[in-house]
Amino acid sequence: MNIISLLASVEAPGGLWSILINTFHGTIGNFGWTIFILTLTVKLVISPLDFWTKLNSKKQSLVQQKCAPQIAKIQKKFGANQEAVRTQTNALYKREGLNMGVGCLVTLINLVLTLVIFFTFYGSLRTNSAYQAINQYEILETTFNDTVYSELISKNDEITEFDITDNSSAEEFLIAWNRGYTLATSENTDGENGGNVEQTENTDQETGSEEYPLTDEEYIEIYNKYNSLIDEVRNSASSAVLSKWDEIKSDWLWIENIWVSDAPRSPFLTYDGLVSIARNGGDEYSNYVAENIDENNFTTISNLINSQGGRENNGYFILAVLAGGITFLSQFLVEAHNKLKNKKAKQLATESMVASMNSSMKIMKYIMPVIMILFVLQSSASFGIYIVASNISSIAYGEISNLIINRITRKQQKEVEEVLEKEANRLIKKGKLQERK
Repeated sequence: MNIISLLASVEAPGGLWSILINTFHGTIGNFGWTIFILTLTVKLVISPLDFWTKLNSKKQSLVQQKCAPQIAKIQKKFGANQEAVRTQTNALYKREGLNMGVGCLVTLINLVLTLVIFFTFYGSLRTNSAYQAINQYEILETTFNDTVYSELISKNDEITEFDITDNSSAEEFLIAWNRGYTLATSENTDGENGGNVEQTENTDQETGSEEYPLTDEEYIEIYNKYNSLIDEVRNSASSAVLSKWDEIKSDWLWIENIWVSDAPRSPFLTYDGLVSIARNGGDEYSNYVAENIDENNFTTISNLINSQGGRENNGYFILAVLAGGITFLSQFLVEAHNKLKNKKAKQLATESMVASMNSSMKIMKYIMPVIMILFVLQSSASFGIYIVASNISSIAYGEISNLIINRITRKQQKEVEEVLEKEANRLIKKGKLQERK
């Protein structure tokens, strides 16, 4: 590892979500809980629109259930004449006070807003994950370098014993030691410390130059003489890096680092992992990694953190399981709230055209959890936290909304059940409907 490298400073992402995340984080102090609480807050802000959508959907569903027997008669009467079926059905809905256009518009607005929030928040978390991963490394690299310099400055008498220039400094000593390492290991590639320092491509540079004023033999002598001192400095720098990691890591509950996926993997990225997450964050971060971060230096820090400073696993796919399970529960509750309580009314509605309308909902009940699981598995844990918080808040706000909506529509629901029960009894007497026990 080249311990005299200097890094640029990665630019923090902008945008509304990043501003909100940083604002909440300034108060909360933990990025995991910041994302969780921010998600709950956003859900609360848009809950009035969600309530209006649920209320319209409930009223629409009740009218459709009430009209189901009559629609079945219309379909039987007009058969393959779909134009007549549509005309008669729309006329029936209009008589019952159902405005399909308004209901669809409200649902569409809510759906668009939900998708916009989902995908923009998803994109922001990908960008923030890239930024945080790079920023964490830069902080650790700076900590390593600063410790090296401070340690060498404290040992100034030792490193100037062999004069490099008239005014030797810690940086000049490191340049000289790295030069000696390069020369020594170019002759013996199995050098004792060969894996700890970055080899340069300047082994054939002319000595006695302004950049390298000493002879090759003198640089090799510096390298051989100060190996133990460099090892001591490295050990101090490594300890400082581990302490800094404990300070800056973004942990949350069982997760060591939320900017890495919740999976049985190391909490600090490999260099390939950094390249991948930077690419997901956008060209700005991908180019920054390529231009400013040395793979050997990053790997040294990564190995140090993952071997000594963190748990073996960053997570155990818990967020993915929770995301899938809670999404399924949310879909199940929506379906349960739309079912009628009266047994005969429920049977008639189920065996009518309403059943075909609910078939797509049943499919989505199983597809959505799978989609959420795949999203979480392919993203950092920060996005998994968002999905879990979003689904929990949807269930909580949904249950509160349903209590209120059921009170509002109680009279209408009772009327629908009476109409359907009456029709069911008529069909049972005629033998056209078999009563379920």
